[in-house]
Amino acid sequence: METTEFCPLSKEALIRLLEDRPAVGANLMPRPRRRVPRWPFPAMVELWLPSEDGSEVYTLGTCENLSVQGAGIRFDEALQPGVELSIAIHRPEKTFHGRAVVRHCTRLHTDYYVGVEFLFDKS
Repeated sequence: METTEFCPLSKEALIRLLEDRPAVGANLMPRPRRRVPRWPFPAMVELWLPSEDGSEVYTLGTCENLSVQGAGIRFDEALQPGVELSIAIHRPEKTFHGRAVVRHCTRLHTDYYVGVEFLFDKS
């Protein structure tokens, strides 16, 4: 991977990222019950999940959609709602890293669809 920059996950960084995407308005995924819109956003995602012994377990997933508040990600394993984790979303030009909390996990045919909400620093 040729990532040239690592960037903390923030609302401002996500807004800039989404604004830079071509024809982002045309790709908007409107859903009546969503508070904020989501856009299709294929990207590799790394997660570091807390384990029972206090360490972290590393796993990979695929981002399907992104908003300034969260992401929809596909994983091979189920994740429990409420679990806080570290996340890195990779694009060729930049990697965004930060924290998120699992909000839902839905079993699909061969994997799981997981919705995460980003946790931003209060500063």
